Amino acid sequence: MIGRFGSVAQLIAQESPETPVHLLRPHRLAAVARQFLAGFPGTVLYAVKCNAHPLVLETLAAEGITHFDVASAMEIRRVRESVPGGVMYYHHPAKSPSQIALARDMGVGFYAVDCIAELEKIAAIAGLDWVPMVRLAIPKGTGAVYDLSTKFGATPDVFVATLQRAAQLGLKPGITFHVGSQCLDPEAFRLGIKLACECIDQAGVAIELMDIGGGFPAYYRTTDAPPLATFFAVIEDARQRLAAPRGIRLACEPGRGLVAEGGSLLTRVNLRKPDSVYLNDGIFGGLTEVYWGKDDLALPYRVMDSAGRPRLGPLAAFTAYGPTCDGNDKLPYALELPADIADGDYIEFNLIGAYGREMAARYNGMSSEAVAVIEADFAGHHQPEP
Repeated sequence: MIGRFGSVAQLIAQESPETPVHLLRPHRLAAVARQFLAGFPGTVLYAVKCNAHPLVLETLAAEGITHFDVASAMEIRRVRESVPGGVMYYHHPAKSPSQIALARDMGVGFYAVDCIAELEKIAAIAGLDWVPMVRLAIPKGTGAVYDLSTKFGATPDVFVATLQRAAQLGLKPGITFHVGSQCLDPEAFRLGIKLACECIDQAGVAIELMDIGGGFPAYYRTTDAPPLATFFAVIEDARQRLAAPRGIRLACEPGRGLVAEGGSLLTRVNLRKPDSVYLNDGIFGGLTEVYWGKDDLALPYRVMDSAGRPRLGPLAAFTAYGPTCDGNDKLPYALELPADIADGDYIEFNLIGAYGREMAARYNGMSSEAVAVIEADFAGHHQPEP
């Protein structure tokens, strides 16, 4: 951790960083956490894979989010260290015996499964004092940027059989599904709840908990989605009509929608050419997801000079390259930057709080692990901070 700064301008003036810096804004994390806790009609988990920094976990826990979706041994240990009393849901549906044993020893009580083989594997290691969260695959076309049912999730027949096998073992299963990451259509959640309830009825197994997954969107420059309040209203209506009559309570596990605006990435211009800039971070670092999401995940950004002052004036289109020797290391869209942008200027990309740090690699021996806390909000495209 570099330190805590009142603004990005102050960080630049004091540190003049030549390596990329991930900027955390705990006050923004706290604000969105309160929005989820007030709006979602059930238990809110945090999907740790989006950002496992201890300060993120501690900030969310301080606001009341103490349940966590974990998917690896590292995430389990990080939660236990940062939030000792946190409740963990091991929602990776394909786990090794040693991973299951670690989770058992760390007090994990909920485990995702999407087939009978995984269910029986966990039962053989963890005994019968745990809750299998049987994952249902959701059909394509749910309005999400990323479809998350191609790799995990049971078809209805396998889902029903797994629920019934869990009951035969004496377990009390819950269920889960995921409508896909960066979901733009609230009705996808209603569809998921409806399909899950139909399968539950077919299985004839009593269910008390339904985790409707993540997928809540962050609002990038090109995002065309209704506000979170609309998502919560649709989910509450579906809960009242479908889940509540069956005695089922809801949970969700937001990642991107919860923490994206709690972080940004400060990059430096290492070289300016007539129509291109070479940055100290790129698609193999903190901007990895931009490569995959392209226009769907177009990041807000702003430009400052080497003293931290906003760069204003006429704009021009620039190709933005990253620092590695790979020719593919460039952003998938042009950046509109001040025409007089120069070596040593800085570009701050917002909405990197989700996936920015976690997806960064070490290609060419380059990494972006430096972190600083910023107390001011991101100010928007080419605007000074308040």
